[in-house]
Amino acid sequence: MELNRKFDTEKESEFIRAFLIERMKYLKLNTIDTLIGKYQGYLSKFIKREILTMNPSIIKKLVEILIKFGYNKPYKKEISVDHIKNVVCNYFNTTPENIDKPIRKRETVQVRQIAMYFSKSLTKCSLEIIGSKIGGKDHATVLHAYKTVGNLCDTDKEFKAHVDEIERKLK
Repeated sequence: MELNRKFDTEKESEFIRAFLIERMKYLKLNTIDTLIGKYQGYLSKFIKREILTMNPSIIKKLVEILIKFGYNKPYKKEISVDHIKNVVCNYFNTTPENIDKPIRKRETVQVRQIAMYFSKSLTKCSLEIIGSKIGGKDHATVLHAYKTVGNLCDTDKEFKAHVDEIERKLK
């Protein structure tokens, strides 16, 4: 199929736009650029540029490519650091604001470390971003938290049970 082929009807064009807008709503995305980001590796820069200008013929080709690669199925939303932080805090009956404070009590530190552990495991965020969102810490603190939680899971069955329960709530 030629990329420059025009739509036969205005209805076809509206269908493609509706498809993309609906997919964006489902994924709770703000821009088409974010939608395209989900398909990196399958799309060339040319197609990305064309879809941002909403060229109907390119959009139609894009939809065909996405369906060919199986992207017409429901998508799993990526978990955010803030969501992880809220789930972990709710589990331990504390507030996200509490773990952001520079408190060194064991109960608070462990909640913070568990939130960092899951943020590193379940998101694509850098250690620096995770640390800044959880307690304003640096990347080394996040790495230490990750290792600490892993070690505690290996040695403390009760602690591991808590971590496993939180993981079930996150997935």
